Amino acid sequence: MFNLVNQLSSTEPNVNLCHNNSWIKVDNNANRTLFAQAAYVTNLDDLKINVQSPNIKIGSVKLEDSSSGMMADIVSVAPGSGALRVISQDLESTEDDVTIGDRNGNFASVNSTLSALNVYITNPSFTKCETRTSGTPSFVSKQILIYNNNNTTANVSLTLSSGMNCQIPIGSYGHNNTLSLNLEVVDVNDYSGCIINFFA
Repeated sequence: MFNLVNQLSSTEPNVNLCHNNSWIKVDNNANRTLFAQAAYVTNLDDLKINVQSPNIKIGSVKLEDSSSGMMADIVSVAPGSGALRVISQDLESTEDDVTIGDRNGNFASVNSTLSALNVYITNPSFTKCETRTSGTPSFVSKQILIYNNNNTTANVSLTLSSGMNCQIPIGSYGHNNTLSLNLEVVDVNDYSGCIINFFA
């Protein structure tokens, strides 16, 4: 290892002297021959360099993912200041959207009243679906799905298209609490705290 002393000469001094043999030719763009003296450092352990500057710039520094090769982004946070960009992982609905769907592009829908995902029976013959916890369905159903989320047995009272009234007992939460029936329902007299999906 050697350092070039910041002393240049246009001629190589007496090469027969040991000290002068440290002069070597250096490349330059001055269109002339120049020599510099090579000084060999022998006490590297005692060598200390102290750099002081109010503004040190280091160029071409990159943060890279070794597996994907993606680079980290630097964004402006204030005039003359920057910072590494961190992708938001806040899954609140005011910040990000989370979509649940299948590979065919069919997405799950959210029941805003219950703050839950709607679950439907897959049947291509049904073109209408409605989820209710009260009131009269907007169409006559061909099939209904009753879900009881109570801890006690519920008795759902229905009016069929034939004009007959019927009462359907549904088991308590966690035990036989879902029932699917092929019924033409025109009205629900008593939901008994249950959730009913109507299909047509």
